[in-house]
Amino acid sequence: MASCDALSERPVYEILHVENPLPEQIPPFCRDGFLFLQARHLLNQAGRPLHYFALVHSETGRADARFAVFIRDDWAVSPCAASFGSFEFKADLSDDELRRLVEAAVTYSKKLPVQGIRIVNYPDCYVPAEAERLRYVLQNTGFSVKYEELNQHVPVSNGSFTEPLHDAERRRLRKCRQAGFTTRIWTDPDVDQLFVFIQKARLRKNLPLSMNSKELASLINNFRSDSPVFTVWDGDRLIAACLGIRVTSDILYYFLPADHEDYQQFSPSVMLVESLYSHCQQEQISLLDLGISTSRSVRNEGLIQFKKRLGAVESAKFVFEMRF
Repeated sequence: MASCDALSERPVYEILHVENPLPEQIPPFCRDGFLFLQARHLLNQAGRPLHYFALVHSETGRADARFAVFIRDDWAVSPCAASFGSFEFKADLSDDELRRLVEAAVTYSKKLPVQGIRIVNYPDCYVPAEAERLRYVLQNTGFSVKYEELNQHVPVSNGSFTEPLHDAERRRLRKCRQAGFTTRIWTDPDVDQLFVFIQKARLRKNLPLSMNSKELASLINNFRSDSPVFTVWDGDRLIAACLGIRVTSDILYYFLPADHEDYQQFSPSVMLVESLYSHCQQEQISLLDLGISTSRSVRNEGLIQFKKRLGAVESAKFVFEMRF
């Protein structure tokens, strides 16, 4: 039996729920946390209403767990406009307290005009122990796995980017260097030019584009330090580009990669990823997230193999759902 002293040391939490909160109504989180769950990003996502939930420590006033949903297409969804949403929590938070927050969010959501909750979780590789615990709590609270996506990431070390590369990718990288291609961070990008470039590449590959030109401009302008534009150039011609989203101080996300159709024989995307890897080394970032290689669990074998040849490691990214 726990002693009175042990019981008194347990933190006391209050559950906070705010609809369409103002910035000052969102308590500080217990750590820096994921960019996509920070107030500045949540409030920049266009969907409304926004329902914000938190487990607030009674003494510190900080949130030790947080969650947000938006109402879209008759569902309560997390996120509205980001690569993931879900519950983020302090590593030593108990499962009981985490379950309290999950149950509170479900109870309130059942009062909304929605048919259920859909949660896109962060890749397991981000925080493996917390991801496993959250999956256990969600499934024991009535959520089921809707999709299991395949995520791939490159661990960043002090070694050379080329060490784990497949011979074919080494040859492509060497060919790009011999052609005189250069890489740089585009510090003041022409967003219209960048958008058209990305749009054209994704249409060629039959890939969806999750944002329009205005939304891309908003992301770049409002999160300039968190979303640098990485590029490869042939002289003054743009031949490959992506955004590098700083998800946390230790994670960089390879977002909206695109290449020029005239340069497919060079595969400048390899040189593009090398530039992100070098940036990670400079900024002491240990995980370069190359994103999912499936769509609703359907595998893109060509993309999976390309990332494997770059030295990528696989992990799961779950989408949870509860129908009311």
